[in-house]
Amino acid sequence: MNEQQNQWIKDLVMYGGLFIILLVLASIAPGATLFIVAGMPVPLTIFTYKHGYKRGLIMSGIVLLSTSIFAFTLFIISLPLAGLSILVGLLVGEAIRKQKHPYETLAQGTMGYMIGFILLIFVVETFMGVSLMTEYRVVIQESLAQSGQLMEATGLEVTEDTLAAIEQQMLIVLDLLPAILLVGSLIFALILQFLSYKMINTLDHQKYRFPPFYRFQLPKATIWLFLVVIILDLIDFGPDAFMTIVLMNVLLVFGLLFSLQGLSFMFYYLNYKKQSKVLGIVLMVIGLVILPVGLYVTRILGIIDIGFMLRKRLK
Repeated sequence: MNEQQNQWIKDLVMYGGLFIILLVLASIAPGATLFIVAGMPVPLTIFTYKHGYKRGLIMSGIVLLSTSIFAFTLFIISLPLAGLSILVGLLVGEAIRKQKHPYETLAQGTMGYMIGFILLIFVVETFMGVSLMTEYRVVIQESLAQSGQLMEATGLEVTEDTLAAIEQQMLIVLDLLPAILLVGSLIFALILQFLSYKMINTLDHQKYRFPPFYRFQLPKATIWLFLVVIILDLIDFGPDAFMTIVLMNVLLVFGLLFSLQGLSFMFYYLNYKKQSKVLGIVLMVIGLVILPVGLYVTRILGIIDIGFMLRKRLK
């Protein structure tokens, strides 16, 4: 009993110290923040996996207290980053501890990152007085102004209407921010889960891994949900209506999901035909290079795969 007690305290000091080091690096090195944020929850994930979420909460409290005491000048930046990493680390660590399916663990990690990013944006805009949307608009306007001057200097005529149309297209990114945050959260959660699996397998001699990609399969109900969204999209709610923005984001997410389904079927077919995975990787790279055509092709293939159950037909 004493040995177990000493072990979790040792792990608390070790993983807590590593967490704080990564937090400090993320705060003082803005250029590397995105890379560090993907790995920062790993120490807490492993600690929660080994000792449970209750002791994980104890480690989280100690980390937050240490952050508030020793990071006065970086407090506004470091505290939200710590909160984001703690939320994700606890969710993913507890999911792995309970032997949940890798995709279910991935969903929890994505949800944690999504909530954390929203809170991070709220803190930056509320307490630092920086509006990310306003800053983006300013950058776009300055870039277009410089581009217009450069083109005029080379003898090309650029009208105000042309610049306004380009600006409007670039500002669509703001309307798609929820979908972009969701996709970004998924990518971060995927990296975190991969790193956590690797470390747990090394330290604990486990065999955690993602199932083969060719087994990825969306439920058939996805097609019906997509059909409902398509029908709603035919209704003219107005260009700036809330419903229009929601449908734009939902369609983007559906498109990416069907593209993943299409890529999965491609790998499934190659595996069924006993072909090398290298061929699938080459085709996937080609599809990414010829964007957006590649995404459209894989999206259609994914829809056909779900709707007509191509995998069962192969068998």
